[in-house]
Amino acid sequence: MNALELIIRDEIREHGPMRFDRFMGLALYHPEHGYYSRPPAIGSEGDFYTSVSVGSLFGQLLARQARQMARLLDEPEFWIVEQGAHDGQMALDLLTSLRANDPTFFGTLRYAIIEPSPAGREAQKRKLAEFGAQVRWLERLADWTGEAPCGLFLSNELIDAFPVRVIERGVTEWKERCVEIDGKNVLDWCVVPISDEGLRAAMKELPLPEVEGYRTEICLASRDWMREVAVFFRRGYVLTIDYGYPASLYYAPFRPDGTLTCFHKHRSDDEVLRGPGEQDLTAHVDFTALVRTGESAGLDTLALVDHQRFFTGVAHDELSGAIVYPDGLLKQLRGWQTLTHPEHMGTRFHILLQSKNAPGGLDGLRFARPGGWD
Repeated sequence: MNALELIIRDEIREHGPMRFDRFMGLALYHPEHGYYSRPPAIGSEGDFYTSVSVGSLFGQLLARQARQMARLLDEPEFWIVEQGAHDGQMALDLLTSLRANDPTFFGTLRYAIIEPSPAGREAQKRKLAEFGAQVRWLERLADWTGEAPCGLFLSNELIDAFPVRVIERGVTEWKERCVEIDGKNVLDWCVVPISDEGLRAAMKELPLPEVEGYRTEICLASRDWMREVAVFFRRGYVLTIDYGYPASLYYAPFRPDGTLTCFHKHRSDDEVLRGPGEQDLTAHVDFTALVRTGESAGLDTLALVDHQRFFTGVAHDELSGAIVYPDGLLKQLRGWQTLTHPEHMGTRFHILLQSKNAPGGLDGLRFARPGGWD
C-alpha cells in the first residue's frame, strides 16, 4: 500500500465513498504522489508511446500547419500555446523545424506552455533552454495577462487524462460508480445515486443505452476546459489531438464497459483502482462534447479528421514533389508510416480543428470528410 492510497483511504473513511473523478484526479495529479508529479514515462522504457515518440516528424508536420495558420491570420505576432506538453519534446521539434525552415516567421513567433506540475516545468525548461525568452510558462491558462493573443492553441493527448465521472445503468435508473473500502479492506467499486445536476444535465444530451449493467464515462472537466480555451484567443485556431470517438460511437450499445483503462509498462487493463499514482489512467475523448461546447462558446468547427488524412493533407505538396524539405519524409519514412498507417496511429488518433475569427482552407483538412463528430 503506497502513500497515496493511504491518503485516499483516510478521505473515504472521513467522507464516505469517493467519486471516481476525485480518485483519478488524486492518482494522476496529487502534487507529491500523483502519476504526473514525476517526469512522464514515455517511450520504450516507460508506460506508453505518444506520437512524439516516433521521432521529430510529428512536430515538423505540425510546424508546417502552424506556418500556414500564421499566413492566413496575417497578424504581427503569432502565439502557439500548448497544454499537456509532457517533457517538451514536441515543442522542441516544432520550434527547431520553424527556426530551420522559416527564420523570418520564427522571429515573430512566441510559444507558451501551460504546465501545473513544478517537475514538469523544470523538465521542459531544460529541454527548451536554447530558445530563451521566446518560450514562457504558465501554471494555468487563467494566469495569462495582457491582451488576448492570436495564434494556435495546441494539445496532444491531454483530454484523455482529464478526470471522468463513471456511471452505470441499474434495473430502472442510472447510478454513479464511486470508490469505497470493501469488507476485505481493499479499494473497490460501489454505486450511489446521482446527486448533482451538472452530471444529470450532461447525461440528458447523450445517446445512453437503457441496458442494465451498461457503464461508461462522462468528462465534465473537458467541457469546462473547452469553454476556457474558446474565450482565450482573440483570433486563431484550436487543434486538439487525441484518441476518442463521436458520441454515437462512444456510447454505442456494443461498448458496454466504457473506455476507462490503465497503462503500466506498455500493458493495459481495467484495474484502475490498483496502485494509485503508480500507473497512468485514461479514458477516450468524447469529441461531440468538445464540438458542442466549443460552438456554444463561440468557436467554429472546421473538421474532425484522423491522423492519416490530416498529415497527408499537410504533407501533400511534398508527397507530390512540389516542395522538397531537407528534413522531409524521405529521411523519416518509418516515422511517417507510424503516424499515418491504419494499423499504427493513422486511424486511432483524431484531430479536432476549431477556429475563432479565422479563415478555413487549412492544408491538414484537404482530405477531411464532412461532419463525423455527432
